[in-house]
This record gives sequence, structure tokens and C-alpha cells, in this order.
Amino acid sequence: GRPGPITAAACARMTVPPTAIIAVGKAAGAMAEAARDACFSGKTGSDVLGLVVTNDENHRQIDGFTCIASAHPVPDARGLAAAAAVENLLLSLGVDDHLLLLISGGGSALLPAPALGLTLAQKIILNDALLASGLDIHAMNIVRRLFSRLKGGRLARVAAPARITQFLLSDVPDDRLESIASGLAVADPVPLDAAIELIMQHNLNRLDFVPPFLQGLKNGTVDAPVRCGDPVLRGVNSQVLASNAICRTAAEQQLRTSCPHLRLLEAPSLTGEAAVMAAQLARQILTETEAQRQTLKNTHSLGGCFGLVAGGETTVTLDMNAPGKGGRSQELALAFAAALHAAGAAAPRFWAVLAGGTDGRDGPTDAAGGIIHASQEFDQSAAMAALQSHNSYHYLQTHGQLLHRGPTGTNLADLALIIAQD
Repeated sequence: GRPGPITAAACARMTVPPTAIIAVGKAAGAMAEAARDACFSGKTGSDVLGLVVTNDENHRQIDGFTCIASAHPVPDARGLAAAAAVENLLLSLGVDDHLLLLISGGGSALLPAPALGLTLAQKIILNDALLASGLDIHAMNIVRRLFSRLKGGRLARVAAPARITQFLLSDVPDDRLESIASGLAVADPVPLDAAIELIMQHNLNRLDFVPPFLQGLKNGTVDAPVRCGDPVLRGVNSQVLASNAICRTAAEQQLRTSCPHLRLLEAPSLTGEAAVMAAQLARQILTETEAQRQTLKNTHSLGGCFGLVAGGETTVTLDMNAPGKGGRSQELALAFAAALHAAGAAAPRFWAVLAGGTDGRDGPTDAAGGIIHASQEFDQSAAMAALQSHNSYHYLQTHGQLLHRGPTGTNLADLALIIAQD
């Protein structure tokens, strides 16, 4: 479902109407507009109902809201101003207020609120290091929650004693609330010692401002994330409205409609390094191809079309000496194609792979991902060089294999669709 209709349906079920709305994320505009129409039909355009913070591609003026454009995936000064505006609204709420919090993918970068003692420049440096670290989204958000004054449940702390209902569109695996926008109104379940150990393991303490900040967390001079059982969370009600699983189901239905005899394989979750994930998917397709060939040899029947739909979010660990240009979906598509071409005759005669981000943008590029099929010319040596330097964008661009979709108005992680026939 689109973010607007599902938000409207959720709002219609609310027993107590909100007194204010804060919407943050790539789907913030559509969610806020739907909430306004469902909850404030009698209000006029002069009434200010709340704030919308979204990325440039999805930014527009919405009647009844102050709408702020911010940067994604790297925070900027506009996001800092947006965070201040959010805090001012939160501080104005009282015990009789009911805040409707609408959260969608991208919220972590769009609402940067450096913890006291940190600057935006330092948060940007930390964010760049996290994006290049190869950490998955859950691990990155463990770190982000420590260094914020709004994430890790702190937004709920600022809003207290107001009641909060939050509707979320999940862009993270397993729909873990603490990882969606780094858990603005959710308890942080990761102990401080474990979070610090993660930082040390991945050498993020090499950043000069990190060690003294961590020391402040240890000795209590820095505001820590909200923990389970904190009274400020008693008035918070949370509901996930849409997720990557819904996207996968829709994609599977579309494939079955297009190819009624398609046999779908059980797909793994997209996780870990994009190139490693691509190799795993390629092995699955090659194994199924060999099994089908053996069956056909024994039964003399015709081979059928098979494939899979996988969802989740992979990572790309960048080499700072050769950063290249691309995104995790572009790298996954290219690495999968390279693996099947390297397999030679063991690969199915026909195959196609589409990998893309549901927000319409893959990494810091204008493409949603990549789409490659077996009948296209393929330069194996150039592809391997591009993968080595994480330069998938330029390879796919040169060969007409970039997937361009434009902003979709939401973000529910990534999808990979593969079909094959021998």
C-alpha cells in the first residue's frame, strides 16, 4: 500500500485525535497529508498542525504544515534546523496533548540532532565513517543512538508528559522499532558497554571526538538513550503500518501475474556485504538450474521458469583509497551477473536480475539500482574491476543497465528480483 492510504486508514482507527503531528522521513509528506485529512478535516489552511521533515526529492509545501527539506544520506545544516524546530514543538506540548509521530525510512539522516558537546560537522564525519564501515543498519543505528539528543527514545523524553502515537513505515530487517529512524520514541535495548565495544571493534574511536564523548556517557555527564521501563515511554503507542515484507509479497504477486507458471524459490534476506549476498543468490540459481537439468534428463519434460524475490538491506564496505560510485543494489546486481557469467555453461540460458531501493535512490546516486539480463553483452573484466573499486554505477551506466525510477515517496528497504529459465 502507498504511504497515504495506509496512514489514513490507521488514523481512522484512532480513538483520541492528535493535537499535533510530526512527520519525518521520505514518506513524511504523504503520511502527514493523509493524517491531516483523516484527523483535521474541519481545520483551515491557516491552522498549523505540525512539522514535516523530508528529503529534497519528496519535499513540497503541504497545507497546514511547516515543511522542511533536509539531506539524505549525509546530514546537513538544514537537518540541524529541522531538529531544532521539532524540539521547539515538543517543548510546547503539555499533559493534555496527543502527538502523532509519523516515521518512515531515512529519518536518521534527515533529523540530525548532535548530542550536547558535539557539532554537526562531527556528526557528519561519524555518519560518513558508518556508511563506509560495512556495518548493517541495526549496528549503525546502535552507534547513532548514542550520539544524538533525539534518537534512542530521547524524543519521547522531550515530549513528556504528552501522549504519543507513532505510525511507522519500516525500512529495516525484522521491523525492529529501535532501528527505524534510530528509535525516536523507543527504548534502546543495547547495553552501553555492548555499544561501546561495537565502536571499538570497528575502530570508530579513531575519530578524535569519540573517546571523550564515550567517557562522558560512562560517567553520566552525557545524556544516555532511554532504557526499557523508563516512565516517559508509558504513554507511547507504536504501530508498524508497512514493511519490506509487504513489498516482497507485492513483487511476488506481480511476477506470478506476468508469468503464471513461475516457480518461486525460498529467498534469503538481503543482508551483509552486497557482493557476498550476490554470490549466495547466484549459487542458489546455479544449484536450482543443475537440479532442474537432472530432472529433465530423467523425465524428458520441458524446463520451467523459476526465480525468487529477496528483500532487506545489504552493505558495501568502502576502500577509502578507491571509493568509486554506486550503491548496494547496483553492486549486488553487477556481482550477481558477474557470477553467472563466470559459471559459463552451468548458468541457465536465460536469466534476469533487478535489484533496487524502494525509495528510488540507491546510495548517493540518481539510480534506484541495476537491471541486467543474460542476452546483453557483458564485459567480465570491466565488471570485476568495477566491483573491486566499488564503481558499479559507471559500469552500469556505460552498459545501459542502471535502473531509474525516481523518488517513490517512501522507503521500505531494498528488493532483488531474479528470474531464470534453462
